[in-house]
Amino acid sequence: MTCVSGPLTLTQLLEEVPEIVKLLQSSGIEQLVIEYGWGCKLEPERLWQDIEVRALDLVTFIQDSIDKGIYPAGQADLVLRDRDGHFELLFCRDSDIHLMTEDDVILADATKRWMDKGYGGFKLAAHEDWEPI
Repeated sequence: MTCVSGPLTLTQLLEEVPEIVKLLQSSGIEQLVIEYGWGCKLEPERLWQDIEVRALDLVTFIQDSIDKGIYPAGQADLVLRDRDGHFELLFCRDSDIHLMTEDDVILADATKRWMDKGYGGFKLAAHEDWEPI
């Protein structure tokens, strides 16, 4: 299933990073593959390349990428996934978050947080239409 948050401010977007780390830890996901995407300030050949990062280091990785001017959060794509393909998350250039997983616990926890914070959003299950969370 895919869930997409509503548009987030830069502060809201960055506040979600440690929350995502908590979700990953609770689901046993310890290693991530990260790709800089569209809008990141790198040479084209360095975009969409796999970078291995421990989930525990995600906050530092993203903050370093921002500090170095590589990743303008909310204005560029940053993709996170696990090697096994059970989880993928896109910090989107449209300043929202796309979460794709079949893990019902991750989906429920993430969307509950988004609703509690007033972020809104939509979900899409296989062979269905987009509907509000």
